Amino acid sequence: MTNIIGIDIGGTNFRIGTIDDQDQLHHFEQRPIGFISKGPVEQLVKVIGGYIRTHGLDDQVEHITIGLPSIVSKDKSYVYSTPNLPVLNELDLGNLLSQELNLPVYIDRDVNFLLYHDIHKMELDPDRDQTILGFYYGTGLGNAIYIQGRSYQGSHGAAGELGHIPFPGVTAACGCGNSGCAELLCSGKRLTELVAMIPGARIESIFSQHQTHPLLLEYVQNLAMPIATEANILDPDTIVLGGGVLFMTDFPKETLLEEIRKRLRKPFPYRTVKFVFAAHNQQSGVLGGAYLIKQRSR
Repeated sequence: MTNIIGIDIGGTNFRIGTIDDQDQLHHFEQRPIGFISKGPVEQLVKVIGGYIRTHGLDDQVEHITIGLPSIVSKDKSYVYSTPNLPVLNELDLGNLLSQELNLPVYIDRDVNFLLYHDIHKMELDPDRDQTILGFYYGTGLGNAIYIQGRSYQGSHGAAGELGHIPFPGVTAACGCGNSGCAELLCSGKRLTELVAMIPGARIESIFSQHQTHPLLLEYVQNLAMPIATEANILDPDTIVLGGGVLFMTDFPKETLLEEIRKRLRKPFPYRTVKFVFAAHNQQSGVLGGAYLIKQRSR
């Protein structure tokens, strides 16, 4: 049996699991990411190597996939920028880990893994001929572009940074180094700011108790604008919507869809594009990396 080790690294947690030939997940583990600050390559080699030994996986692993909230090079090795984990910036992480672990290591943006997970789980592209866009509203705005069986990478691997397109009327500085980025208004971070502006509001019940507040109506409209923009450029078959914000209690999903649709170009993609909502768990990114590697090898 050959296995793929899938790893999902976020700003808070490190997740790892083993996916077998039948797409079954084994030995899933999760731990705080703080250990990486002591030296990312050395610590990851230690943790991954220990995981392989603990679960008796020596000579049974074919690939390691690692999803990061980063801009990653087109050859899926070099990490250019990770705002929430700057210790990984400007690091040839894939090649360094591969040399130390003596295994192929594939690194990609975590949202690409999430979209592959959703495509596989919901069987959205059985013939590999679809254009599918993924939009994930969590702390920030994650975006993945999938065209005819492959994620679209761009010239340098940096395609899909939708959270950093210019947004009308915004001048504030963004963590990416630019100003006026969409993510400043279209993100969980922005929602937290809005909660503080509404007297008596709490983040866990913000949509239950204040769904019609003008600030939240404007917020949902803002969420729709980047989605409609990219859809009008790429004319997708399916749009996948996910992320923690969209699955908060009583989030107005139908209102979001209405706001997207009113901005779509007619007759297409307005007439034919399909929308699906995808809920994730802690294992989604781990599984998605394995699905991506398997599909690339077909």
